[in-house]
Amino acid sequence: MVYEFDSEIKMLEGKIKWKVVYFPYSVQEIFSTNGKVPVQIIVDGHEFEHTLLPSKNGHYFVYNEFIRRAVHKQLGDTLHVILKKDETNRNIVVPDYISKELEDHHILDNFLSQPDYIKREQINYIELAKKEETKNNRILALINKLKDK
Repeated sequence: MVYEFDSEIKMLEGKIKWKVVYFPYSVQEIFSTNGKVPVQIIVDGHEFEHTLLPSKNGHYFVYNEFIRRAVHKQLGDTLHVILKKDETNRNIVVPDYISKELEDHHILDNFLSQPDYIKREQINYIELAKKEETKNNRILALINKLKDK
């Protein structure tokens, strides 16, 4: 089933200072869970894989840098969202240039043995860099971190 709604970009209440978009329906009633729900979303015409996360104020998805760069909206602005549950098996795709560097330093197995959410976070951190120099510095930092493990 597909859910279409408009929702404001808000700050998540609590210690974590994330910009989020709340899902205006009951996840328990719709998806029979109070936990995380993998979803496909279209935000102002741009498609993303994402996850609905639970909070005391209802489920939300994080308004991350990938979405922000695509839609160019800020805190308080309204987004048009089309959402459906993602039934596919999600796999982490490691960009070739990252896997080659990790392989060259003999730590690709260390990287791949981490939980998916950590791998995804590390890849995103590298990919979001605008300059090649910054990407290279972030890869080097990841290599040093993995070598210490």
